[in-house]
Amino acid sequence: MIAVLAIRRQWCGPGEPILWCAASGLDYRYDVPGLDESGNPLRGWGSRAVRGVGGAVGGGILNVVDAVMDDDGGDDHKDYPPGFLSGPAAECAAIAEYSRAAAVARHGFWVLTPHRLARLAPHVPAAEPEEPEGSWARRFGKGALKFARDVGDIVASKPEHEPGVPVPLPEIREHAVIDRRLLAGFDAHQRKLGREYTTSRAWYLRIRFTDGSAMEISPHRDEEAVRRLVAMSEGRL
Repeated sequence: MIAVLAIRRQWCGPGEPILWCAASGLDYRYDVPGLDESGNPLRGWGSRAVRGVGGAVGGGILNVVDAVMDDDGGDDHKDYPPGFLSGPAAECAAIAEYSRAAAVARHGFWVLTPHRLARLAPHVPAAEPEEPEGSWARRFGKGALKFARDVGDIVASKPEHEPGVPVPLPEIREHAVIDRRLLAGFDAHQRKLGREYTTSRAWYLRIRFTDGSAMEISPHRDEEAVRRLVAMSEGRL
């Protein structure tokens, strides 16, 4: 995976191994008293719950935006949520770290090393502005445009990477980093899912924080696959 190579070269410290790298969109469900599954305060929980939710409210709003943008008009059923957040209250470490990462980039990787858990994402440069009317396209005419398209087609038909040429790596940005001393442990946790999902249950890697909250990532139908991630997290693989 090119992303792992980029992370190793640009982000890891000297001699710091990557235990695992898990791609994950940040559209997690909430399992926290006083919040609905999108992270919004439930009615009747009073001002304390509203104050406590903090970044979780923002996370809930972003989840709604993602749901609208990702709707292709097809089947509403999905395999399973990409992750869950749980804790004794809205003011907890799992929600705080998730909200901090989600505020910057909704797509990226969770990366675990012996020293830290981080949320990293490739940097996506801003799109270049389109050429205004009357610029080079008009000066060179349709013939030049056709020639450019033909050249593009030829280039696209070549192998993705030429032999002996270094593979270009994306620029990696760090959006959140958590000291391993703030993590209490890892385990495999099974979730019962709602009717909107194509499977009734899924296994998650649960990352437990020392304050009793947890973040669940990397859903899988196979329990053994998630237990393998647990072993990798603990340095046993």
